[in-house]
Amino acid sequence: MAAVDRPDPTSDIIADFRATMSQLKCASSERLLRLGVSMAQLHIMFTLQRNGEMTMSGLAEVLNVSFSNATGLIDRLEERGFIERSGVPTDRRIVLVRVTPAGERMLGEVDALSDELLRSVLERLPVSQLRGVAHAIAALREAVDSTVGSMPDRHLATQHGRDQ
Repeated sequence: MAAVDRPDPTSDIIADFRATMSQLKCASSERLLRLGVSMAQLHIMFTLQRNGEMTMSGLAEVLNVSFSNATGLIDRLEERGFIERSGVPTDRRIVLVRVTPAGERMLGEVDALSDELLRSVLERLPVSQLRGVAHAIAALREAVDSTVGSMPDRHLATQHGRDQ
């Protein structure tokens, strides 16, 4: 019996992946709102956590936003005590931004919420399917690493290391 040519499943996989990530992002956003944190603010926090202390201008550049937009977001994070700014004594024009211990705790809570959400989703699958998901995710991560390069990301490394 001849093998039947099946259509390439790539388009379906992409559509399902996007829809799944969108649903997870919406669920995470709702949880973040309860913590009083926007996705843009979370992105800033993870960027600072990953890169360490940064200049305001460097942060705006990495985030691809205007300096004034970054300043507004930083103002709100600083008011909540999640980040702090400091000047450079030798050049008062330079402002450094870093995550505070309270910000690190908040990021830990966000990670816990994400883990909790994913765990509740995965618990709906039978163990036999979980093994397949684990294999597929490992293969996907390997393909991503070989396509875009394995850039160190302290957030991902922390998450991955914690779960092992």
